[in-house]
Amino acid sequence: MTQQQLSNLTQLIAAGNADAFYHWTAWERLRDSVLALDHYECQMCKARGRYSRAVVVHHVKHLRDRPELALSIWDGHTRQLVSLCKACHELCHPERIQRWRYGPRKAQLTPERWD
Repeated sequence: MTQQQLSNLTQLIAAGNADAFYHWTAWERLRDSVLALDHYECQMCKARGRYSRAVVVHHVKHLRDRPELALSIWDGHTRQLVSLCKACHELCHPERIQRWRYGPRKAQLTPERWD
């Protein structure tokens, strides 16, 4: 990752717009490479002896925590980017499931009373 890309990504994260990174051409090319490297198989399912088609490339060390690894398949001798199916990716991000399922709390129409 170039210094300019890292600077741009850091600014996106600070502005709360880290999802824009996933539309960068460099990310889309790398994503395709990782999926091909893993033969489009979910690596978590594969570890459990099952087969599922991978549709997501997951950052093992989260993008917000380690932006310098955003475009790195490896971090030393361990994988930084792995191919996952949708279900396994949701398991890796339980905080996103809650927000999606319940959404923001709406204000009550009338105050609750227990007279």
